[in-house]
Amino acid sequence: MRSYKFQNYVDINIDSPKHIKYLKYFENEYRKISDLTDSLKPAKTQITLHIVESLSKHGHDIKKKVRFKKLFSHQFAIKNLEGNDVDIFFKHHPISRIYATAVGVFIQAHVLESILYYKLLQQGVLLMHSSGVSRDKKGYIFPAYGGTGKTTLSLSLLANGYRFLGDDFVLVDPSENSVYPYPRPLHIFSYNVRNLNGARIPIKTKAIIYFKNVARYFLELFLRTEFLISTRIHADEIIPHLKVSKPVKIHKVLFLKKDGSDEMINLSSARVIREHAKRITQAADLNQSLFQIKPEVRFIDEVEKMEIETASKILKCASKFGYVNTRNYNLDQPDDFIEILESKE
Repeated sequence: MRSYKFQNYVDINIDSPKHIKYLKYFENEYRKISDLTDSLKPAKTQITLHIVESLSKHGHDIKKKVRFKKLFSHQFAIKNLEGNDVDIFFKHHPISRIYATAVGVFIQAHVLESILYYKLLQQGVLLMHSSGVSRDKKGYIFPAYGGTGKTTLSLSLLANGYRFLGDDFVLVDPSENSVYPYPRPLHIFSYNVRNLNGARIPIKTKAIIYFKNVARYFLELFLRTEFLISTRIHADEIIPHLKVSKPVKIHKVLFLKKDGSDEMINLSSARVIREHAKRITQAADLNQSLFQIKPEVRFIDEVEKMEIETASKILKCASKFGYVNTRNYNLDQPDDFIEILESKE
């Protein structure tokens, strides 16, 4: 069994005695995050993923069978979701022998991190769907929906002296006014290859990215469903002299949008704060996977209440909040965008 620490909030344990490829997948995903945690003490909450041959031998509270993208059927069960020791039992899929990433991605995005999101939320911590950077002990957070430029923006800022917090998720604890780094591998698509400022992507990796893009085209053509097939690569493998940030204070929160002009918001009342906190949580992604696992209306209402309360506290910690369209800026030379970040207004 391998264990990974998410600060002092949650430990994730991977139990896969017969199938080492699952262990390799999660080692690549979580080792850098875990290494940033100072304490060696077990966290209060433990989430253990068991890769099993059959679900019938294990007690559970929730049992699911999911048809994923018209390609694979996955089966899993969850025990003690509301407790401090959560067990996830995932039935081994034979495709993992050929392409373990396909199964690992499903487990991670649709099961494991959805549960992680919930257990962190119960502790008042938001696993925010956001990129983030820091400078001078100040954290700059960029929540967004997918495809709005989180990766492009964060790598552009890294090339201009900022430190890396994350390109897809960051851990935010408003009770400590803290943003924690979450350096998972970057998810690179073909459209990223030419617009990642300061990145040096090896030719072999570029070939893999374009091959996956061709595979995606034919899968969408024949199955008539949308696919996103990324190539995973750690930021420090393509960014020379990258520096991962230490935990920093929440400074500015800028929500990335796809169109329109920038808009800075005066968070003058509880109603306004709540309104924009709700928009942040609507971009979360992981909450939708969580609600598919447990779709009861009462559960959804309770989670949404916790989300909005936590996001509201985050906005109260921020010195500035607003909406920014990065398409209005030249991120190859992001001086204009940096001026917004560094502005004291």
